[in-house]
Amino acid sequence: MNTTMNMTFDANAGYLGLTPTEDLRPGQPAWRGRRRSGSGPTLHFLHGNGFCGGVYWPFLRRFLPQYGLFCSDIEGHGASEAPPRFSGVPAVLERARAVIAAQGLDQAPLIGIGHSFGGALTLRLAAEYPGLFRAVVLLDPIVMPAPMWAAVHLGGMVGRHPMAKAARRRRNTWDSREAAFARLKGRGIYAGWTDEALQSFVDHALSDTGKGSEVQLACPRELEAEIFEQPVWPWGAFRRLQCPALFVSGTGSYGFFPWARRVAQRVSPRTEFLELPGGHCFMQEDPANCHAAVADFLRRQGL
Repeated sequence: MNTTMNMTFDANAGYLGLTPTEDLRPGQPAWRGRRRSGSGPTLHFLHGNGFCGGVYWPFLRRFLPQYGLFCSDIEGHGASEAPPRFSGVPAVLERARAVIAAQGLDQAPLIGIGHSFGGALTLRLAAEYPGLFRAVVLLDPIVMPAPMWAAVHLGGMVGRHPMAKAARRRRNTWDSREAAFARLKGRGIYAGWTDEALQSFVDHALSDTGKGSEVQLACPRELEAEIFEQPVWPWGAFRRLQCPALFVSGTGSYGFFPWARRVAQRVSPRTEFLELPGGHCFMQEDPANCHAAVADFLRRQGL
């Protein structure tokens, strides 16, 4: 069952001013998200591992009201329910496609945008469902070289994936949202983020524990680790990609991106490539600059 509550958008309410959605299916975790109609095509956004749609509000809000927006929180992220174990990439792709159909998003022009894990998923959706998207924008998508992918996959099987190990060890609770903001500011993956972007993470990727003001990661650490251990295989998807694509990477992001760009350029000639200043989360470091680059690409595609 799919539900969309009919609400009027309040720009002052921020991300929570978007209409909430819920996708319920027997035996599967509920997927929740937010959407808003626009005067032009709709942007379908998939977030990175451990994040959720609301984390990207400082970037995504800049597309409104010219574009519609649909943010779907993957299982165990944001407001969506967590399964006992990660359902796996094929199941997540199938569910994402089903949610798109249930929301009627495939009945009008749709643009796929994703970051990190969500970028790799968006690539696979575009390849496996030709015609679903008019164009895709891949923001630092996790598209590892084949040997690295194999090593990561094997490392995950034997419990030696470094990012998965770090996810299982990471701090899970804070005394309050204010304490979480103060602790995370300028540290690790959050280094360089604008205050608005970090506040969006604190507001939407943390949940209340029910113990006073205490908050915890909305995405269970074990689920985040399992996703790291099951990387998306991208290379067949690049070869089958039929719609225009923009591949954007950060100048200070992971070291495999130059190799990934070279391979993708060879197998996917319709894909454009762009580097923007910043790390893996460059859209959180300079949301306006990232928006300008994506908006320019979409204009050139007539979207």
